[in-house]
Amino acid sequence: MSCTLYLLRHGIAADAAAGLSDADRALTAEGARKLKGIAGGLKRLGLSPDVVLSSPLRRAQETAAVLVAGVNPSLPVEVYDRLAPGHSASDVVSALRPYRGAQQIVLVGHQPDLGELASYLLTGAPGRVPFAFKKGGVAAIEVSSVPPRSAGLLLWFATPKMLRAAGR
Repeated sequence: MSCTLYLLRHGIAADAAAGLSDADRALTAEGARKLKGIAGGLKRLGLSPDVVLSSPLRRAQETAAVLVAGVNPSLPVEVYDRLAPGHSASDVVSALRPYRGAQQIVLVGHQPDLGELASYLLTGAPGRVPFAFKKGGVAAIEVSSVPPRSAGLLLWFATPKMLRAAGR
């Protein structure tokens, strides 16, 4: 059974500050506001995820929460440690086995890791096709199975501005 993987980069977060760890950086008010528009656009484009997996970093979890509130408030967000910065694309993909029955999976993470994951899903190599995700940007990639055993198909790659416009 095929599945669409939606790769979503976290929204605009607070700048690094003395005494604040990178993992604790929160979304800004502007970031949360823009993500609400992005969620509206994704809903209008047919996003109805079976599962939303988020990096354990605060800004990613907050991004996932805003998304879920906009598309399916009863859906829980699951923390997926392999979406934390520094994990390889193959590690992220191989750990998707428990979700093999899903038709739509949202993965909320960070750049450059999401760009490498998109390249890996499409070509089998993390650096072959560079994807530059803007904060709040999304790629929709169809795969034939979860975890994927062959190259996926890029359905679309959208900027936050495009997604907010789609939601209007």
